Amino acid sequence: MIQFLEKPQEDEPDGFDLEETVASVFESGGWLEKVLDFDHRSEQEQMARAVSGSLLDGEHLLFEAGTGVGKSLAYLVPSLLFSKTRKRPCVIATNTISLQEQLLEKDVPALRDLFAGIPALKEMADFRCALLVGRANYLCSTRLQKTMKGQGDLFEGTQRSELQRIAVWAGAEAKEGIRQELSPSPMGVVWDAVNADSSICSSKRCSPDSCFYRRARAEVERADLVIVNHSLLFALMGAGFGPTDEQGGVMFANDFVIFDEAHEMPDVASEHLGVSISSWALEMSIRKIYNPKKRKGLLAKAGNPNDWEVVENAELAVADFFQYLHVKSLGKQERVRLLEAGTLPLEVFPPLSRLCRRLVEVAEATENESLKMELKDQAKRMQGYLRGLSEVVELKDEKSVYWLERTGKKNQIIHLRSAPLEIAEVLRDQLFSKDSSVVMTSATLTRKGKADTFKSMVGAESIAEGIVNSPFDYESNLQVRILSDCPEPMGQNREPYLNRLTEVVHACASGMGGGTLVLFTNYADLRHCYHTLRPRWERLGRSLYAQGEGYSRSELRNRLVEEGDALLLGAESFWKGFDAKGACLSQVIITRLPFENPGHPLLEAKTELMREQGKSSFAEHFLPSAVIRFRQGIGRLIRSKSDVGDLVILDSRILRKSYGKSFLNELPKKDYEVFSSADLLQ
Repeated sequence: MIQFLEKPQEDEPDGFDLEETVASVFESGGWLEKVLDFDHRSEQEQMARAVSGSLLDGEHLLFEAGTGVGKSLAYLVPSLLFSKTRKRPCVIATNTISLQEQLLEKDVPALRDLFAGIPALKEMADFRCALLVGRANYLCSTRLQKTMKGQGDLFEGTQRSELQRIAVWAGAEAKEGIRQELSPSPMGVVWDAVNADSSICSSKRCSPDSCFYRRARAEVERADLVIVNHSLLFALMGAGFGPTDEQGGVMFANDFVIFDEAHEMPDVASEHLGVSISSWALEMSIRKIYNPKKRKGLLAKAGNPNDWEVVENAELAVADFFQYLHVKSLGKQERVRLLEAGTLPLEVFPPLSRLCRRLVEVAEATENESLKMELKDQAKRMQGYLRGLSEVVELKDEKSVYWLERTGKKNQIIHLRSAPLEIAEVLRDQLFSKDSSVVMTSATLTRKGKADTFKSMVGAESIAEGIVNSPFDYESNLQVRILSDCPEPMGQNREPYLNRLTEVVHACASGMGGGTLVLFTNYADLRHCYHTLRPRWERLGRSLYAQGEGYSRSELRNRLVEEGDALLLGAESFWKGFDAKGACLSQVIITRLPFENPGHPLLEAKTELMREQGKSSFAEHFLPSAVIRFRQGIGRLIRSKSDVGDLVILDSRILRKSYGKSFLNELPKKDYEVFSSADLLQ
């Protein structure tokens, strides 16, 4: 039962009752069945009614809807009706491109057909929908034209070819004009020269008729429904973007927000409400200003040898700074938490400050208006880097955690990062305190039927919650098997574990007629398994794919679907949001229980805080988080009513450890088979 806080409802528009209309759509024999020939799902009806009540009451809502409930339509129907009748924009925030595509290509057209088929709602079918991504993702036609004319000053060789490819795409194939449409993904240094993230792309110079970003912005401003991703929403929130308190709303005046894939909110918010500076990004920005080796860049056009020397000094200072971090601060470690201010070298600041000043001075002196703007944009970017570096070096925010880490295939990219220690406090202030309804939904928000852990993480402890289970028949369509004798995954000598893991994965996958997805908790195990098994699978004449081995996530999914019997090894993002229906995914193998790395600086700090508060970090953070991720991994297997499949769990701790019951209790069916390696490998 869902209970809402008592609050006077806004007056309904004359002759329109939202709750009654929503009920007529989703009830047995309702409009959803009549118009779209969709099956009635009581779970979907419950969710739609709950969303209606939340919007009318002006209250927040958390709603867990199991796989197959049809949650997209359950929140879209009441949200669009509320938006149109109250003239309030609705913001749908998702975390994955696949769900954005589903909304735009499947759910939104279905919604239009539904409204068009209901006599009383025909006028609603013309609602305006817009996709919003960060402006750096859009192509600017004005910048593209200018770059094409001056490409000799900026690019050569492969970069020129890449620019030509972008131009051909822009003229013939581009629809929304976003980089995600272009495959393979455009070269970063070239895209940076033609995207809309510049003051050159402005209302004075670019018209919606010819500029993708201006067109998108115009559509967003008049849209009833705006689809955005979590990253952009939190990035804008962190930058102070949004309506005034007097206007109300989160992103737009008087709006309301639906978070789909809400389980991603804490991680995404932490990432985008903090600082993130990479050595690669800073070095590429400097080279765009002037590359001394190639004698190309913005200052090659407007500067002089003295200006070039300023850039070279800044480049050397940055190189020395990151070399110090590489050798002295990080050493052989992947991540290092920063605990004391002033431990990092300060010599990088004067050269970067001089570069900022010189960019502004050169910009003011040049008569070329577009070049002036590009120079000022770069000055602002450098100032942003300086502010970020200063915050990390000085550890300015006592409520944040600061650290260094390496990324990249060769661990050659160094990042300076920060994140709020308690994201709940930030979200409580910047999201849930707004005079705007926030609805959060996902298939995995609860543990033991309660969402207390998640609500505490996001600062929404007192909001209403609802839960409906999946309508799928897991008892008949799912088989669960658990390995009883896998060696412990931890320890100094991991060879016995890796050898057993590889053999069991091979035996399970090769004996399966359809496709198999193997979920890993780290890339080291994944790579070991991939390189060990690849020759065997080549001899079998079957395909073996792995995350990070040449294909994007969407390309890997497409190959799994097309081939029908492939083996796919994935980590991180493959635990959630990966959707492949039918026999192409007949088996999911979970290699280890998905506990987070307790050595991560942010988790170290949270553990310390919990200890100070007399709490158990394992019981109150690590275990609940692992259980939810475990549920997400299981959810990759059965994606439709007709799907059948095997779930194989290779971590024997689920049987041996006391906390294993927490995972077993979350299985979609209670019956499972225990097997040994000898049973499988004989």
